[in-house]
Amino acid sequence: MVFKTPPFLKSGDCIGIAATARWVTTEQLQPAIDRFTSWGLRVKVAPNVHTPHFQLAGNAEQRAEGLQSLLDDEEVKAVIIARGGYGTVHTIDLLDFSRFESNPKWIAGYSDITVLHTHLNSRGIATIHSTMPISFPDATEEAIENLRKALFGELMSFKSTEQGLLQPVSGVVMGGNLSVLYSMLGSDSWRKLSDVILFIEDVDEMLYHLDRMLWGLCRSGMLSNVKAIICGGFTQMKDNTKAFGFPGDNPWGAQEYAIIQSIAEKLQVPVAFGFPAGHLSDNRAFYLGCKATLHSEGGFPDLRYQHT
Repeated sequence: MVFKTPPFLKSGDCIGIAATARWVTTEQLQPAIDRFTSWGLRVKVAPNVHTPHFQLAGNAEQRAEGLQSLLDDEEVKAVIIARGGYGTVHTIDLLDFSRFESNPKWIAGYSDITVLHTHLNSRGIATIHSTMPISFPDATEEAIENLRKALFGELMSFKSTEQGLLQPVSGVVMGGNLSVLYSMLGSDSWRKLSDVILFIEDVDEMLYHLDRMLWGLCRSGMLSNVKAIICGGFTQMKDNTKAFGFPGDNPWGAQEYAIIQSIAEKLQVPVAFGFPAGHLSDNRAFYLGCKATLHSEGGFPDLRYQHT
């Protein structure tokens, strides 16, 4: 497979904002628009972004049409999704990527946007895992600056904040939100690639759900091509205990790191924790669908990209 890296942005380019899941208000969007403008970018907002359909930004057709309009707009050089939640899966089979695949542009976001990441990465097109406009007011400066660097081609590595030792491993970086990845199992949106460095993160899940999803992916064979696992935030994880509203304490018995480590041992691959990405205020941008090498020089795992 030939892997395609979309052209990086330059001052004066236009970035589009789409909404494939939940809607946002104009007020919620303004901080991101102001920041994009300060980077020298022009901004175009899809028609459905402010259209409430219960919690979604319009029905499935409206959300797909909104993204499609930006994908097909030659003036738009990158698209960031306004917010996640749930609903992107409704749009994926309504989208036409034929023109996009010939002339790709950056797609950025995270969480529910894992549907778009995996669909495109499986076809050899790079994307950006990043914070989204809804989160700009609460995001760290590092998270927002990493997004700028990623869009403008200045991001060459992505480093963990937790120490760990491993031998260098090379592969294509794929992944995203674990629950969304699990929901795509068996679909055409997740085509199996060889030599993958798998990134996973999640939020608000039961610990035994985490174990179940990893075992499901493992037994399906979708992890047999994984050469290493890198982990972002696993926030607000829950257990069967009184602390989480259960009538008694009946804990699963292993925390998230131990659960992931056990799967890594089963696969006989290294695992690295502490990458600042996911449902965190410090949700730093990095590339998916790109070839990279995972190092741990200096004791901190570091993902280094090989842009071509």
